[in-house]
Amino acid sequence: MSANDFGPQSLCLTQVMVQPQGPLGSVLQWDMAGREVLGSSSQESLETASQGSAGVPELADSEVVQRLMGDNQKLRDALRNSNIALRERCEEIKEWQQRLRAEKNVLGHRFQEAKNLVERLVRENQALQDQLRLMSQRKSEEQSVPQAGKQLRNCHEPSEEAEGEEERIGEKQTGPQSLPMEGGNEVLKLLRNHKEKLEERMRELKCRNETLLKEMEEGQNEMKNLRATNAQLQSRLGQVKGCGVTQEVLVCCDAQVTSSHSLPGPTAPVTPSTQLVQLSKQLQATQNRYKELQEKLDSLQKTSFQQDKNEMLLKQRENECAQLTKDCDMLKAQVTSLLGELREKQSCLEKSEEERARLEEKLNRVQEALQNMEQESKQMKSQHSVTVDTLRLQTQNLEMALKTERQVLTEDKRKLAQLQHAYTQLYQDYDSKLKNESQAKQRDGEVEDLARRLVEAEQALALKQDLIDKLKEEVEQQKGTLETVPVLTAQAEIYKADFLAEREAREKLHQRKEELQDKLNRTLAEMDRLRLEGTSRARMEEMQQRHIEDYRAAHTLLPPMSVKGRGPDEDTLSPTCPCSCEPVSPVTTRKHPHLCTDSPQWKKQRSNRAEQGGFPGATIPFSPAQPPSFRMQNLSEELPDYRCPKCQYQAPDMDTLQIHVTDCID
Repeated sequence: MSANDFGPQSLCLTQVMVQPQGPLGSVLQWDMAGREVLGSSSQESLETASQGSAGVPELADSEVVQRLMGDNQKLRDALRNSNIALRERCEEIKEWQQRLRAEKNVLGHRFQEAKNLVERLVRENQALQDQLRLMSQRKSEEQSVPQAGKQLRNCHEPSEEAEGEEERIGEKQTGPQSLPMEGGNEVLKLLRNHKEKLEERMRELKCRNETLLKEMEEGQNEMKNLRATNAQLQSRLGQVKGCGVTQEVLVCCDAQVTSSHSLPGPTAPVTPSTQLVQLSKQLQATQNRYKELQEKLDSLQKTSFQQDKNEMLLKQRENECAQLTKDCDMLKAQVTSLLGELREKQSCLEKSEEERARLEEKLNRVQEALQNMEQESKQMKSQHSVTVDTLRLQTQNLEMALKTERQVLTEDKRKLAQLQHAYTQLYQDYDSKLKNESQAKQRDGEVEDLARRLVEAEQALALKQDLIDKLKEEVEQQKGTLETVPVLTAQAEIYKADFLAEREAREKLHQRKEELQDKLNRTLAEMDRLRLEGTSRARMEEMQQRHIEDYRAAHTLLPPMSVKGRGPDEDTLSPTCPCSCEPVSPVTTRKHPHLCTDSPQWKKQRSNRAEQGGFPGATIPFSPAQPPSFRMQNLSEELPDYRCPKCQYQAPDMDTLQIHVTDCID
């Protein structure tokens, strides 16, 4: 939402929007729709504006705008279709031109191939003619010197006599190629000599290898024996160490043995210490022997590795000799194949000449067809250029028409905006008039009118609270846009002014209602007092009447009784009625123990006497008042429900509710 959306129209509409009147929601919707119309000029915004203004009478220019927009859409569709058709036509022309180029390239490539083939055949023909010329010259020379030719044929071509005269001519042509074959024979002889030398050397290496293998086996056997003796000596040494002979004892024994060897005399008997020294020396000797054999084994392994390497080289040389023999055989086969190819080329030369003539004729026909196709392509290009120019003119005309339609549409939009502005002004005047009339009616209203207005004000407060909640959500969503802050502050001031005005009105209503409530309470208290006075006076008259009647009946029916005959409790007893009413006099209780003012007998008696003319001494008919429970029920129904429209907080009075609402909204 941009800053242009909050114009003077939106400010006027917000003033109308805060009034607690009936069409509040429709004005709100129309305000939002007007913002959308002023903010964007697209078709969607106009449709939303027409949908949002459901509570307001539709404008007459909306149909014109819709018709213009439909025509504009049709023109756009026509332009789009024509552009698509032009693109397809242009693509078809490009594809046709590409096909022509491809065919032309193929024909040119084939023509070049045919030309190269013809040139190659001409060269081959020339070469064959030169060869025939040389062959004819050599044939004449051979006829002049037949004996020399026979000797040459016997030396170089022993198999020439078995072949035909044409093969002799071909082999004469390949005569200079016999020189490399002689060089190849010499190479073969050298290779054979080298092979024989290598074989002799290989035999010598094999004999040497066999001797080395024998020595290696002997060394391995001796090493095994040494390992066995070493193991035996180590076991014996361990046994001797287990017997408790220490190193110091061994040293002492060694000294004694050396001294015994140095001193002449008879040999001392062999002791375990001397035996241990001998075993240790023998063990050291075997270890030295083991090291020597290990070194010898390493040298033998190296010589065997070198021998294997020499054998591999010998095999490689043998493979090379076999390859040379194969190459010699291949050279011989190539010579024979060349002779066969010469015969085939002589036969192909004639065929190529025929093919050349045929290809030349075909080339002429293709060139004529190519010229015709070039002429047709030029004609098609000219036609297509004309169609493209006509289509370009049509597109320019359609663009001009589209521009004019857009100008008309912008003018219609401007007129629509002016009409909306005028409508808002008229609606504002109408709203002010309604406001004045409502204020005049409010002055003449009474308690019911005040209550109705209070309910309407509460509903308006709830609507405004909902509106304030919505505006708060919009403020939270649009905190980034600082341009809308002045408009929102203005709306808040308007809401505040309206709220204060309504608050004053509510205070007046509350004060008026309290006064009326006090007056009502006073009147009710007066009515209760009068009712109590009426009931007490009626009871007194009824009691007097009863006493008089009872007294007359007693004097007529019973003899007079002395006052002393009554018990003391009869005059002072004041029993309670079973219907839980007030206590009655002793006389009435004595004569009519179950008769009270609220009992059904009392009500029946009272109705009979009222039909006869009322109680004696009564001036006005008695009418009991309403019960207290009914009065409390009416008061509870008349008490208003002070609830916050936002958080549903129930307040005891209007002042508390107003303070809470201001805090809750802020």
